[in-house]
Amino acid sequence: MASVSSLGIGTGVDLQTMLTKILAAERAPITRIDAQISSAKSKISVYGTLNSKLDSLKTAAETWQFPSRLSAMGATSSDTKVLTASASFNAAGGSYTMEVTQLASAQKSYSDTYAAGTTFSAGNIEISVGGESPVNVAIDAGSTLAQVSAQINSAKAGITATVVTTGDGSQRMILTGDKPGASNSFTLTSTAVPSSGQPLAVTVMNDADIAIANAADGLMRSSAKDATMKIDGIEVTSSTNTFSTAIQGLTLTATSVGTSNITVKTDTAKITAAAQAFVDGYNEVAKLIKSNSSYDAATKTGQVLSGDSAARSVMSVLGSVRTTVPAELSGATLTALHQIGITIQQSGELKLDTAKLEKVVGETPTDVTNVMQAFGKEFANTITNLQSNSGTIGNRISSLNDSVSRFNISKENMEARISLVEKRYRAQFTALDKYVNSMQTTSGYLGQQLAMFTK
Repeated sequence: MASVSSLGIGTGVDLQTMLTKILAAERAPITRIDAQISSAKSKISVYGTLNSKLDSLKTAAETWQFPSRLSAMGATSSDTKVLTASASFNAAGGSYTMEVTQLASAQKSYSDTYAAGTTFSAGNIEISVGGESPVNVAIDAGSTLAQVSAQINSAKAGITATVVTTGDGSQRMILTGDKPGASNSFTLTSTAVPSSGQPLAVTVMNDADIAIANAADGLMRSSAKDATMKIDGIEVTSSTNTFSTAIQGLTLTATSVGTSNITVKTDTAKITAAAQAFVDGYNEVAKLIKSNSSYDAATKTGQVLSGDSAARSVMSVLGSVRTTVPAELSGATLTALHQIGITIQQSGELKLDTAKLEKVVGETPTDVTNVMQAFGKEFANTITNLQSNSGTIGNRISSLNDSVSRFNISKENMEARISLVEKRYRAQFTALDKYVNSMQTTSGYLGQQLAMFTK
């Protein structure tokens, strides 16, 4: 607002104060609009927090809904030094005797021995892994054994080469397959010739040869082998030490040869944790709505959502889902949340009876997971609908945002009108100042003339 401090000089009247009061009266509607904007923004903020709480509840509900997330099955091993196990949601309960008879291994071979500093002629090394088409590695003329090793590694043909130098200065190249398993054995042939005239040779041995070689030179050669294990006497194999397809839903990892008993059963701890997460998520929503909807009769003041029907309807909708039997549970043994230990309190919050839940899980684990999946689906779908653009929460937030936009437009229009009002009054008061000042000047002149005339 422009300064009008000079107003009233001509009239001797405090026109400045008068204009200030006129403009304050004109701005009264804007003050009310500011309060409405503040109220709407406060509600938008609370609804944003409510949306976040509903997201958490939905996540907990989806954990119930999808068996892969609930992971209600667990597997334990009697000897984790031999075998470890993990179970997914589709594993069947049971006990198995596992005997690990062989661990998977990658092929390991050695080149012949060469004197340090030996160089090789130009040539090609042909590497074939698992019977696949061979990879040709070009060897540069004058390459040392270390450089040959580096060129093999650069080719990424499925084997890794390392040069070892012994105490007497001689060198060997160790070749190791990148992957274990019988299907990943490799062969290697070379046309590169060393300066000594002997060929670049790598001996690839079978199991019998390895035993003889180990006895002869102590080199720890090995052929590529699959891991083998007997499950209740039935032999299974894997190219790695992990068996993921032998028993549906069960992943077994062998760490040493030996025997271990595997037990698969419902994981009560995971179910209890999922149930508690759901209860906590529900209660967070209930507490937020309750704390922001209260009304103090003594002070006649309400919280942000006091009297807001949309907020109240959220708890009504969630309560209806909680007490309605899902269609999937029609005729089932367990059909309600209270049967698995989840009950409603007078405060409107849920409470989990862990002991009851664990007891029911121990008696009928499948029925418990069926209840959780059915109610999880209903809650997740309901929250999705509440948060959609046409849903209760989505629509309410959209409506509040529209209200703020309308209020701001009204405020801008009022500010423009008040600016014109101020301009009009300023012009009128300025004109009044000039007129009164002119009259006072005239009055002074006439007074002087009358005084002279009297004399």
